[in-house]
Amino acid sequence: MNRRIAAVTAAATAVLVVAGCSSSSKDGDGDKPGKKQESAAERQAREYREAAEKDRQAMLDAAVRFRKAEIAHDGRAACALKTAEGRFGDSLEKCVDFYKPSKNDKSADEELARATVTVTGDPVDVPAIGNHLAGKGVMVTTQTTGDDGRVNAMRDALRMVKVSGQWMVDQDKEVLDSEMKNSSPVFSALMRSH
Repeated sequence: MNRRIAAVTAAATAVLVVAGCSSSSKDGDGDKPGKKQESAAERQAREYREAAEKDRQAMLDAAVRFRKAEIAHDGRAACALKTAEGRFGDSLEKCVDFYKPSKNDKSADEELARATVTVTGDPVDVPAIGNHLAGKGVMVTTQTTGDDGRVNAMRDALRMVKVSGQWMVDQDKEVLDSEMKNSSPVFSALMRSH
């Protein structure tokens, strides 16, 4: 009886060894040579990282679109990217009117052509303050080439919050030169009381 158990165990071990050799290699999974098979936990972690990066990119894209809409005096686009609390005025129409160009402003096309809008640094967590929700703080830098060819830079801290699954601007503060010395200029600007 013991010989029979030993024989069955040896046969099962041989089958597992052969199956193991035929279905995977040192770095492969049998389906694709050279690619390690991903465990369920690894797949879940990868999917989470990919979703988080996609969400982060959506937030940064919304911040840049907002700033470009401001530069273009496009009140409809700018106000559509702002929370109700973050808008100027108590209605959408008053917010749109706020962004209308003055007589001295250059055309929207000319303004946009002279400007380069980028996100500087990484987003930071910002707690709720006043009527502003907790969210992510993002620094948006706008470089504009003047008539004299000189490049001027303006830094804005935007409080980004998610509303119904969409990233929106809840607060917009200029980052002061003095705040650039802080460990987080964005946090400092968005937590300023006035």
